[in-house]
Amino acid sequence: PPPPWPWICRLRSLLMLSTFSLEKRQEQELISLPSDEANMPLKPKRRVMRHRYRGVASKMRGNLQYLIFMGVIILWIIQIIVARNYSSGPIGGSDSDGLPGMNRVDHLRGGSGRRNLIWGHSDSQRFNEKSIASQATHLIIVAGHSVLISGDVENAAHDESVWWLYDYQRNQGLPQAIVSHIHAGIKIALEDENSLLIFSGGETRAQIGPETEGGSYFRVADALDLWDGNDVFLDDGDRYIDDPEGLWRLRKGGTGDSGKTAHSSIENDTGNTHKSSVRARTTTEEYATDSFQNLSFSICRFKEITGSYPTQISMVSFSFKRTRFETLHAGALQWPLDHFHFVGVDPPSSTGFNLQDSSEGEKNNSLQPFQTDPYGCHTEILQQKRKERNPFTRTAPYELTCPEMKDLLKWCGPELISKVKVPWGRL
Repeated sequence: PPPPWPWICRLRSLLMLSTFSLEKRQEQELISLPSDEANMPLKPKRRVMRHRYRGVASKMRGNLQYLIFMGVIILWIIQIIVARNYSSGPIGGSDSDGLPGMNRVDHLRGGSGRRNLIWGHSDSQRFNEKSIASQATHLIIVAGHSVLISGDVENAAHDESVWWLYDYQRNQGLPQAIVSHIHAGIKIALEDENSLLIFSGGETRAQIGPETEGGSYFRVADALDLWDGNDVFLDDGDRYIDDPEGLWRLRKGGTGDSGKTAHSSIENDTGNTHKSSVRARTTTEEYATDSFQNLSFSICRFKEITGSYPTQISMVSFSFKRTRFETLHAGALQWPLDHFHFVGVDPPSSTGFNLQDSSEGEKNNSLQPFQTDPYGCHTEILQQKRKERNPFTRTAPYELTCPEMKDLLKWCGPELISKVKVPWGRL
């Protein structure tokens, strides 16, 4: 707020009025002088009165000046507090724009009451430190499902208002699912130092602005300090993990039967501890608008960083999407199934998640369309989804950065592309 000069002028006027009132009081006191002083000449009387009230007036002026100074400071502080409270107060008390969780300004990014929540600093682990990311051969993908709309990222594992959710995503345990997927990807990366973890998802929400799903997931991993495999959930409850390959194993120092959270270091087989390198091996893919692009675009993103294509892919998503990724998407890309591993993680049923209903929706809205249109080029429902999830009309650069995939990225089917036209055809 601006300096309170108007208040100073007003209080100065108050001081002048107080001084005027003091002089009037002196004149009234002249009338009530004792008889021996009442017969004194006028000028001596005034000298007596001035001497009598000089000390009183001096004290009053000093007190008034002090009160004015303190009053100005207090009013200025109140003005600052009111301005800050206004910036974080209710907006009309309702979701006027229909955005979930945005009925308060402090739910906007950076507007949290906890202004000291800072997770990035000069000592943060740098990406590709010691070229560890560029040496990867194993690609781990976590497919995005939402974007952050709140600065309260520390509540991302439980609070739906932190995420922008469609109506059908509400009361389905999405916050728990998202953080569980992030955690699963990190746990797999901890098991293989030759892996590169990619959070995939573009700018899919027109109402939120150009915030990417991949970037949101990375920010959550940073804010919740998940890089060492820490699990923000004290126990798994009835969280379902579909992991037949056993990729998501608990390491020493992880969450065990005691329910305690993991330590901030990883213990190797010799008993020595070392800092996790997962953050240095994690990046984002920020153009994908559906699950097929999550997989295909992330393969190219891997190539951009390492200079080669992966020899193994691990995919993390909901368990009911296994068939979509393993059979349809990997098949459409001609990716060999013996080099593809899927890890499905579902939130506990106590959150409202219903696996049977989700599986039915998966069948009608995704499996059937992709079965007839494996590349998402012809079916109206798949084309409409890509259009709606690309409100900022972003164009992926992967035909330029991965020229070996150019034929694949342009391929529309409905017949599958030939193996000789994909760079991993000989795996």
